[in-house]
Amino acid sequence: MRALIVEPSRMIRNVLVSLFSKNNVSAIAVETATEALAALEAERVDFLCFSMQLSDMTGTDFFVLAKQRGLIGKHPSVMLTTSQESVTTNAISLGVTECFFKNEPSVFEDYVKRWAESSSAKLSGDVLLVEDSKSQAAYLEKLLVALGLKVSIVATGEACLQIIAQRKFDLVLVDYMLEGALTGLGVIRAIRAIESRAGKLPILAISGFDDIPRRVEMLRVGANDFVLKPVVPEEFQVRVSNLIQLRQALDYLEEQHSILYEMAMHDRLTSVYNRHYVNERAPLLVRDANSAGSALSIVVMDIDNFKRINDNYGHAMGDTVLVAIASVLCDHASETDIVARMGGEEFMMVLPGCDDFTGSGKAEKVREAIEDLEPSGLHVTASFGLAQLQTGETYESLFGRADAAMYEAKRAGRNQVVSAG
Repeated sequence: MRALIVEPSRMIRNVLVSLFSKNNVSAIAVETATEALAALEAERVDFLCFSMQLSDMTGTDFFVLAKQRGLIGKHPSVMLTTSQESVTTNAISLGVTECFFKNEPSVFEDYVKRWAESSSAKLSGDVLLVEDSKSQAAYLEKLLVALGLKVSIVATGEACLQIIAQRKFDLVLVDYMLEGALTGLGVIRAIRAIESRAGKLPILAISGFDDIPRRVEMLRVGANDFVLKPVVPEEFQVRVSNLIQLRQALDYLEEQHSILYEMAMHDRLTSVYNRHYVNERAPLLVRDANSAGSALSIVVMDIDNFKRINDNYGHAMGDTVLVAIASVLCDHASETDIVARMGGEEFMMVLPGCDDFTGSGKAEKVREAIEDLEPSGLHVTASFGLAQLQTGETYESLFGRADAAMYEAKRAGRNQVVSAG
């Protein structure tokens, strides 16, 4: 990337050259408007920075002259000034991109930094282009590939809906006029009706019709942005970049939310689920089992004499015992079972599809494994209470019966399984 600096002060020119260089932008610095016009005629630049006060004409006169000669392209044209607000207002009305005051260098420096980062950044992601014109599709593909994106092209709305159901994309570009029965409007409406991630994909609508009602309708049914054909390459690429970065930022936030949710639903010490997860998930499993008429059982387990372990051997040893027992529970759980630490030394297993007989057998195997465990040489046992779901029963009632059965096991001498049935 190249920048042209037009500034009468040698010191300020040097400072600006250093600023652009720091942001990996090569800079040409000249003193006069005449030199700047010659430089613009000789070579394209990506950023024009000029002072309001030049030795041979004003900055605004220079800008107007360069514009008349067709030397002002699609790059930012920024003016630096020490003058009052009215001067900047006039410059903006003439087409200057932005004005900055020389006594606020940090503001301009931040602008340059952000421009350089966005201009040089290579994107990554997959784009689905829905375009029935082969020449137009090839041209747009070239612009997208230049951004670092992978492009898949389909000619019809029907093909679009089929492929987004099979593959993950970061952006969909849809032309209004397409082959087949679906218009671009219909494609957008159909995508937004999808309940999965695909239904939330950013959509950039494209049309050769400069028709405001049609444009508004495409935005209303779910397009995130709109671009008119023939596209201006720089504008098209910026709009695509913004939508890609938005989608990826949202994906990142969703991923972080998922990680935080998993952390909030797991016991930090043992890594099994915690009470919060069970209270959220188990009622749904109970509801489903009641609806389907299928079996479901709950096992509540409490380590025997756990307080003595903490008192005699310390809490570190108590933590070792808890981790070891959680591991035993997980070893005996199926993929559909839920293992959770409900707090302290109490654990629970939710067993979808298990009746009283099968659940009792599983609980007995866990009891035997714990008795044989001897973590760090300690003899440890546990008491178990089991309850099978009764027709129409709530989770609260089911848990209460299992918990009561566990206390019955304690009263009966510990280290045993008691069924509420």
